[in-house]
Amino acid sequence: MHRSCRLLVSLIVAALAVSPAAKAADAFYLNPADVDLVHVLAPPPTEDSPAEKTDLQAVLAAVNSRTEAQIKSAQADDQRIVFRFADVMGPNFRPESVPLAAQLFQHVYQDGNGATVAAKAYFKRRRPFVVDPEIKIIVEQAPDFSYPSNHSTFAYEAGILLAAMVPEKAAAIFQRAADYAHNRVIAGVHFPTDVEAGRISGSVIDNALLHDAHFLADFEHAKSEVRAALGLNAAGSQ
Repeated sequence: MHRSCRLLVSLIVAALAVSPAAKAADAFYLNPADVDLVHVLAPPPTEDSPAEKTDLQAVLAAVNSRTEAQIKSAQADDQRIVFRFADVMGPNFRPESVPLAAQLFQHVYQDGNGATVAAKAYFKRRRPFVVDPEIKIIVEQAPDFSYPSNHSTFAYEAGILLAAMVPEKAAAIFQRAADYAHNRVIAGVHFPTDVEAGRISGSVIDNALLHDAHFLADFEHAKSEVRAALGLNAAGSQ
């Protein structure tokens, strides 16, 4: 084969290998097989085990002591959008200021959701308010499966990536992610171990994303956009 023909074939093969069109129809950066949470996460505590009873007591303690401020925060954090981090990112962190980032994090949520839904279907853990009907929830929630927490997964997906974009705010961002996730316990819809599994899931998903060339290209554009919106220089320092 002529050298130019061989080069053309190589370029076509490389393009197909990274093309988003080669992904599953419901994925953007990652195929479901790229993140197998079923074989990463430890199984949740079994029903009526001492570990689950401890888990349930933690939910009851959070629910029974929640303040009006905590209720409002948990209800607001029922949204799975990256702009819940605006309170630590700054007032310019809003959709109209960072449209590339808004799109990026929507795709991240989309891919992460596919992985967590598969894990929930495998582990089939009942939610705390199903296990104990005395628990009063404060957000709308179907009595579906609980482990891992999808909201917590997204909280840490977003937190890890935002901290990589704006390391100057990393400590506050990670604390916000933890609060975002814990609000699911306060809401009465998740056990603490669901939330911890979400933290692990978010970390695993982000690790896969950060090794994907398509994602990294989009991430760099979104990072530049976010830093400019926040008045930070491109180098990663104020």
